[in-house]
Amino acid sequence: MNKQTEQRYDINIFFILFLFSVLSCMYIYFAQQLPQYNTNFALRQAVFFVIAFIVAFVILHFDFEYYLHLSWILYGVGLLLLIILAIAPESIAPPSKGAKRWFDLPVIGSFQPSEIMKIFMIILLSSIIYRHNQTYVNRSFHTDMMLLGKMLAVVAPPVFLLIQQPDMGMIMLTAAIFLALLLVSGISYKIIAVITGIPAILFALFLIAYWRFPALLERYVFSHMSDYQVRRFYGWLEPLKYADEGYQTAKSITLIGSGKLLGTDTGGYLPEAHTDFIFAIIGNVHGFAGAAFVITLYFVFIYLIVLIALRCHHAFGRLLCAGVIGMFSFQVFQNIGMTIGLLPVTGFTLPFISYGGSSLVSSMIAVGIVLSVKYHSKNYMFSSSEGS
Repeated sequence: MNKQTEQRYDINIFFILFLFSVLSCMYIYFAQQLPQYNTNFALRQAVFFVIAFIVAFVILHFDFEYYLHLSWILYGVGLLLLIILAIAPESIAPPSKGAKRWFDLPVIGSFQPSEIMKIFMIILLSSIIYRHNQTYVNRSFHTDMMLLGKMLAVVAPPVFLLIQQPDMGMIMLTAAIFLALLLVSGISYKIIAVITGIPAILFALFLIAYWRFPALLERYVFSHMSDYQVRRFYGWLEPLKYADEGYQTAKSITLIGSGKLLGTDTGGYLPEAHTDFIFAIIGNVHGFAGAAFVITLYFVFIYLIVLIALRCHHAFGRLLCAGVIGMFSFQVFQNIGMTIGLLPVTGFTLPFISYGGSSLVSSMIAVGIVLSVKYHSKNYMFSSSEGS
């Protein structure tokens, strides 16, 4: 391997991923010591990481420009999987807590189609933005609305299927990916301000209604939601008052708080400690220092992806990186936010740390695509405009 080829591999990202793998197996090991577990999840996670690293290494050698031609095919495959999940019998797609989100397959085990669909969404949205901007060089309100319409049309079918599951967490993640790519799409910021401002106002009105007009909220909002989703809202907004609904959040806050600066490992029962609430284990075992170290790793990881995007001379590659940045940033913020009571519990895993094969492999696929952007990016001597 020559020096030029070596420089195309991002050793820094691989090192960060290696640290994540060590931390993941370590904290999952601490989590499985809780009395409700009798399975060696840490060993399984180590196997998942070996598979995921191989997947990422293979994908980085696949030229990212090919995704321009495969984007609709990949999207169709993802959509088909979601449709099959919706109509599949309970023998292969058993409901869990009122939601139907996973295939339970022999040998493979549990597989969540929405995990891979989010990657296909990034690829297709990036492709649509790239092709639109290549066609309409001179931007106007009309062309911006055309692009916005195309993006919404692509997002609508999977969101509809996710609502049927239901999976509000994945819907929120889809919105985060959509927004991240919208910000770098070239659409006028006045249009973006309206699009982002409306949900922000509605969310603020929801919180005001919860505290000031609960009867109206119950009649016009909660009555159209499942009991499971309503309990999640109550458990988020008042975890100590609603002991059953907010048990996970209250217990998580207690574990993180008891960790203090350097950790205490007090243990105790915490549902989903090895998956959704792994950050509570981090805060409990190694305190503020351990939690801060993990958060810092995520900042460095995102920063390295930003550097790849900035140094890429192909607009499609930059868009792919932006989508991945939006996905990981939201997942980390949402997962940590729900463990400390800042955000509602939505079932998000902490990327690269939480236990789970589907989420880990899909995350590594996203990393492989980003690494492919660096590996296959062409360097230009005089200008960075080629390929943009």
